[in-house]
Amino acid sequence: MKTTIASLQWFLFIVSNSIIVPIVIASQYGLNSSDSIEFIQRTLFVLALSGLLQVLVGHRYPIMEGPAGVWWGVFSLYAGLGVVLFGSQGETLQVLQFSLLASGVIGIFMSVFGLVDKLSRYFTPPVIGTYLILLVAQLSGSFLKGMVGIDGTDTNIKPLITVGSLIIVLLSFWVTSHRSLNKLNIIISIGLGWGLFALMGLTEPIHFEDHLFYLPELFVFGTPRVEWSMVITSLFVTFILITNMLASIKVVESVLTQKGEKIEGNTVKRAGIASGVSQLLGGSFSAVGAVPISGSGGFIATTGIVQRLPFIIASVLLLLVSLFTPLTSILSSLPAAVGYAAIFPVFASMLTLGMKEFKQAKDEEDALKRAGIPLLAGIGVMFIPPNSFSNLSPILTTLLSNGLVFGTMIAIGIEVVYSFRHRS
Repeated sequence: MKTTIASLQWFLFIVSNSIIVPIVIASQYGLNSSDSIEFIQRTLFVLALSGLLQVLVGHRYPIMEGPAGVWWGVFSLYAGLGVVLFGSQGETLQVLQFSLLASGVIGIFMSVFGLVDKLSRYFTPPVIGTYLILLVAQLSGSFLKGMVGIDGTDTNIKPLITVGSLIIVLLSFWVTSHRSLNKLNIIISIGLGWGLFALMGLTEPIHFEDHLFYLPELFVFGTPRVEWSMVITSLFVTFILITNMLASIKVVESVLTQKGEKIEGNTVKRAGIASGVSQLLGGSFSAVGAVPISGSGGFIATTGIVQRLPFIIASVLLLLVSLFTPLTSILSSLPAAVGYAAIFPVFASMLTLGMKEFKQAKDEEDALKRAGIPLLAGIGVMFIPPNSFSNLSPILTTLLSNGLVFGTMIAIGIEVVYSFRHRS
């Protein structure tokens, strides 16, 4: 029974973190309802396979694979820009398939030749602490917008959605602090929250397709279109993906250590290769590229579920659900506000994890000083309107418009300089 409950917790956590991105991307590219559902199914299918690949042969930790934020940014950027560069949104999606495949190949080569191992040396407590604080700062905007009903088309706050979200957040915090119910936090919060929204008339009708099952197909958008100019973008995206992967592994290792669990050794190369294969899967199945999600550390810390088995079962369940169209249709109808509100306490706990990282540094005061510049720069970028970067190249836009990426890159750069100074 404990394993069943823990598996359902993981399953709902993965779904609530993953379902929004493919819905938004499908809307940006004008996919009809049937194509949107299939796009969601393929994305969930790839996420499930990626999670199983990592937990079984990669880093071997219970870390969920979610749609990579950097790929979301690239898809969003080229939703408008791609029409000018490549001729149509359909051709743009073909180019993005190629970009995902290129990223996978680059990631595998970087891992095989030891570049990922060298990069992992610089993921010290100050870098991880900075990363987690920036992550919370960046996600706070998405969470609050989602919980008050703001989306890409309507920027007005919805009072009824806001009240419903607040009730779910309070319920979730209460369940998290309850000694007996804290392991049921995600189940209770999403279940009661979804029911509450239904009673308040805040849910959309579920659109069911005619077919029961859907087997993901290869290259749904057509043969990948080779654009060598996108290789540079793929190289940069791969570096960011590896950075996020290493950060997520370090975060989960830190949480597991605090829980008294054994830490795997020599995981970086295996995890990097698995991550590269994951990008190949995303490109082959015309889905969104995946990346290990740091929020898994907050989930483990909040629920106390440290075993791998519940995560494996949840990933298998997600794999099966992605093939069964009616279930995917139901999951895709989950109100975004319910998902954000239910997992709000989990991501709020990430701030605590970030602060604890600085305490693990040899010199806490020096570590905090080194974090000042990347935190100021990263959080500052988050307040710059996205359209301010429209006159820059796509690569610079991907870097400078993302506060988490920008701040983390600066933190790693400072750590590299700091390490060289102390070697000499």
